[in-house]
Amino acid sequence: MGDLLSGFFTVWFVIGIGWLLAQFRVLDAHGQRALSQVSFWVGLPALLFGSLRQADLERIFSLNVIVSLLAIFITLAVYLVLVSTIWQRDAGHKVIGGFASCYVNANNMGLPIAAYVLHDTSWVAPILLIQVVFLQPVGLSILDALNARKHGHSTSMMRNVTLPLRNPMTIGVIAGLVVNLTGLRLPELMTATLDLVGGIAVPAMLIAFGIALRTGPLPGHGNLGETVAISVLKVLVQPLLAFVLARFVFNLDPVTTLAVTVMAGLPTAQNVFIFAMRGEESVHLARDAIFITSFASIPAVTAMAALAQAF
Repeated sequence: MGDLLSGFFTVWFVIGIGWLLAQFRVLDAHGQRALSQVSFWVGLPALLFGSLRQADLERIFSLNVIVSLLAIFITLAVYLVLVSTIWQRDAGHKVIGGFASCYVNANNMGLPIAAYVLHDTSWVAPILLIQVVFLQPVGLSILDALNARKHGHSTSMMRNVTLPLRNPMTIGVIAGLVVNLTGLRLPELMTATLDLVGGIAVPAMLIAFGIALRTGPLPGHGNLGETVAISVLKVLVQPLLAFVLARFVFNLDPVTTLAVTVMAGLPTAQNVFIFAMRGEESVHLARDAIFITSFASIPAVTAMAALAQAF
């Protein structure tokens, strides 16, 4: 458990650096946006490529993927019903809220937890693939189309259909899978360079998030009820769904049940904040959900791990 807490401590320490940089006026909202853009266009594609080119594909394409997929989309469906009937938000807000309710922090939270709690980092790959191949392209395509319309840019069916293929993170995933499937051996100079560039992503995201915490309003700005509901869906409903599906529907073994449960209980990913910044949509909602779930997930992941091991 100490290793689990140390992973969370590392994340919040880097977020604290961003907060201090804003507090002492070293960086402001412009610096926050620059870090977000560098992470989105440079760091994350390299990081995703590096992760997937070495992933265990047998694990990616197994029953645990179906469990994770169902847990994500049932949670998303619950949020969409709530946001459409109770809060009645617009399409862009629904995209960010939907991301916040089910898009897990598979990189900088998932990797250390998989390493220290599950003792196998490859458990991150399936949920990472689901999010980047399914959730991310659809959500970002909608945001890009809405943003283009907002600024008076012309859109076309062909442009919207090809948006996922022009998304840098989707390209990183596809390239990583191609290298993995073909067994292509890349020059060490190339892989070392990509690993170095990929190392930008997580610190840049966390520092940008820390700046947002200092420069923006405290969590709770706007609809507190919706933010709390999203947080409950993320840290309680999604992992409980994963556990029930894994244990009682698909009868997965205890190790796999523990893995999918713990992965589903991870907090909302910092990527959601990057998506909100890029789409200029519901930035405070994304930030608040990440803030709350990052704290709430510590006891939630612990409880879910104990529940999975008990059964």
